[in-house]
Amino acid sequence: MTPYLTRQKHAEERLGTALQQMNDAIRDVHKSGIDVDISTVTMHTPRGPMVQVDVKTYRAYGASPVLRLVEDKCGEIAR
Repeated sequence: MTPYLTRQKHAEERLGTALQQMNDAIRDVHKSGIDVDISTVTMHTPRGPMVQVDVKTYRAYGASPVLRLVEDKCGEIAR
């Protein structure tokens, strides 16, 4: 397998694992009584649009968000 295909396969595996972990975390948060709002954020890069996920949680009765995760331009998670 070429290095490019190996990198793509690894990236897909990481994304699959991350999605599974995120779904598990959402399930746990929901069970604890916190609402979750998920939306997409589109960043424009030299390669074209890159869609990312924005996750916000809300305490019961419309309180302000207690969590906001957005990946910044450097690929780090901003909290």
